[in-house]
Amino acid sequence: MASGKKRVKLYGLVVSPGLARGRVCLLGRPVTVKRRSVSRDQIPKELERLNRAIEAVREDLRRTRRVIGHDLGEKEATIFDAQLLVLDDPYFRNRIESVVKDEQLAAETAIDAVVQEFASRLADAADGHLREGIEHFRDVGERLVEYLIEQSSRDPCPDRGDDLILVAEEITPTQVAHLNQRSVRGIVTGRGGATSHAAILARSLGVPMVANVRHGLRYLEPGAPVIVDAYRGIVIVHPLPRDVRLFERRQEEIAIQLAQEDEILRHPSHTRDGREVHLYANIGSPDEVEEALARGAEGIGLYRTEIHFLNRARLPGEEEQFGYYRAVAEKARPRPVVIRTLDLGGDKLGRFLRMEPEDNPYLGLRAIRISLARPELFLTQIRALLRAAVSGNVRILLPMVSTVEEVEAARRLVERAKDELSAAGIPFGRDVPLGAMIEVPSAAMLVRDLLGLVDFVSVGTNDLIQYTVAVDRGNAQVSQLYEPLNPAVLRLLDSIRKAADEAGKEVAICGEMAGDTRYTALLVGLGYQHLSMSPFFIPQVKRVILNLHYSDAQRVAARILEIPRIERIRRELRSFARRLDREARSGLEPA
Repeated sequence: MASGKKRVKLYGLVVSPGLARGRVCLLGRPVTVKRRSVSRDQIPKELERLNRAIEAVREDLRRTRRVIGHDLGEKEATIFDAQLLVLDDPYFRNRIESVVKDEQLAAETAIDAVVQEFASRLADAADGHLREGIEHFRDVGERLVEYLIEQSSRDPCPDRGDDLILVAEEITPTQVAHLNQRSVRGIVTGRGGATSHAAILARSLGVPMVANVRHGLRYLEPGAPVIVDAYRGIVIVHPLPRDVRLFERRQEEIAIQLAQEDEILRHPSHTRDGREVHLYANIGSPDEVEEALARGAEGIGLYRTEIHFLNRARLPGEEEQFGYYRAVAEKARPRPVVIRTLDLGGDKLGRFLRMEPEDNPYLGLRAIRISLARPELFLTQIRALLRAAVSGNVRILLPMVSTVEEVEAARRLVERAKDELSAAGIPFGRDVPLGAMIEVPSAAMLVRDLLGLVDFVSVGTNDLIQYTVAVDRGNAQVSQLYEPLNPAVLRLLDSIRKAADEAGKEVAICGEMAGDTRYTALLVGLGYQHLSMSPFFIPQVKRVILNLHYSDAQRVAARILEIPRIERIRRELRSFARRLDREARSGLEPA
């Protein structure tokens, strides 16, 4: 498979696990839209073309939904309900019509302009989960434009042979739904995340997918041989013979692991010397609860509520939110459900709240800050959460806390919400645990004070790493500095856990570190007993825990905390991982 061209190893985010090997099929945008102006007397004709396109695409979406529902199930089919909502959103439609009228543009040009406008509002969202709302606008927009200029992208790689690795800056649910599964072995994208609807469909279809390769896409030229390890998030372009041998060995190892997965899930989650480590799931929709439990989750460690505020013409009211939260709580009951309050940047709600755009939304009005700045928004959500907490398993989590005053203010609003529900005679949970996310250095430094105000804390390692080392991991020029094994990060994690233990409060980790088996032994050794992750990582993490001695992990963690250099920490962890692997291969059974 080696070709003489330079071997390149790329890293990305695992969104659909698996292994794949093939040749690059590079996708550009399915349709190129050229700017076309029209005369004023042609505007009625353009509006009529737009209406016809909307009707045709609506019928096509309904047809796609029926096929996906039949082949994959109702859960996957609901993805296309969201696209139908976008198509029928009066704000979206009216905006296109106004561009046609005011700027005298052809319907397809107006659609393209409005989709780009909407996408730019979400593109810089601090939480990657939110950026994925863009895919619905783009997918619907591309469908409309395809109809108007009579092009189609229904089969992204027609007649290009077998063993294809689909490569694109971004891929839509429609493109995934129409994949030729006999030809396409894997997917690599520059953007996207595990909660994107394209990723959800890829997992349902069993197609390995690595996202967020970003600037690495330039190395993936059409026809290039490529290996995709969508367990470790690695993409190798122009692999060498040794890479192919390692790939084939990995295939055999993964096949054995998958065969043992049911057995692994039957074991209680504890180390060989009896240390319990509880594994939970991060989700963004009530529909994901069943998958999480089937993968061995002991509950929901993080339910992101932002998805209910995106891609819509109005904010969700109390009754609508109550329906979502109650559904999650009932499906998971009696297991715990941690529901995070709204974690959006202020600029992403400007459409609803008339908020000013921000130069740096990462450091702006977002998360708990926007909830306190707009108490009516927060109170509506808290009332819905308290009502859902009648089930007895709901816990409320405050995102991006940075001061003691923020938690105090939030607690006062929670009490106000309780008073309002009580006065209205509406049943609600009266003793709902309240937690704080530790995501910024100030919260980590204040954790002992915060623990006096909350019932539990949850460490969001994604942001904690980013803010501790002052690095935007999406910036290719400095992304190599975004390092979970930075000694400063590890020492913060150690101090947070110790403070929680001293206060007798539960502490969890819910960032990407929790689901990465490279860090499992270290986190356990640091004393963390509650890890929350994407559901499909749970069996892999549990496998490591079952083959681990807590006492050994403690000693390794203690040594690592004394090391000031990242590469030395990596070597220490790799050496420990090799030892664990040898013990596992020797036939030792989990305790």
